[in-house]
Amino acid sequence: MGGCCKDKKAFLRYKHGHSFDLMDFDKNGKFEKKDFIGWYKKSMENVAVLAGNEVTDDQVKKVERQAGIIYNAFMFFGFFGKNKKRFVGFSSFASQMPGYKMITKLLFKKLFKLFDVDDSGDWSLEEYVKIFCEPIGISEEDAKESFKMLDTDGNGVLDVNEVTDGMTHFLTDLEKNKWSYMFGPVDYDPDEWKE
Repeated sequence: MGGCCKDKKAFLRYKHGHSFDLMDFDKNGKFEKKDFIGWYKKSMENVAVLAGNEVTDDQVKKVERQAGIIYNAFMFFGFFGKNKKRFVGFSSFASQMPGYKMITKLLFKKLFKLFDVDDSGDWSLEEYVKIFCEPIGISEEDAKESFKMLDTDGNGVLDVNEVTDGMTHFLTDLEKNKWSYMFGPVDYDPDEWKE
């Protein structure tokens, strides 16, 4: 799994492009606040199924509000989600800036708490698959592999540090490594991939 690419930044751009494709919930070529909120709403539906109860209007409103805050912080109020090229260009550039890892970890801690619907302080495999991965189209098989990778202490649940560390590596590492597979197979071919 060592280095794969002559142009390391191209590989980073590929990973950010893959992230964009997953987060473009309605597949219209834009990553908008409604995509982020759609992801959370689908997650909440899955939570209801897991818990065997209905999601209340208050819970939906809370999720919409929190999702909007995270989206605005992450995407500078939507400016960088207008299209894939802008998203990839900005996120790839920003990911190599001083302080980016710290900011990313703070944002992913908020994201983790938003998805920690039972307030347990961790995610089980089922929660990770059904609440985080499935709504954005990550297969159950890929989600299970990702979970194993993230569960660095091997205790069968993910804590906030495991998730934020893994996400930060995915978004910032220039070379192919275990974190490159967070969201499924890496089908990067530098001669064929175009933004």
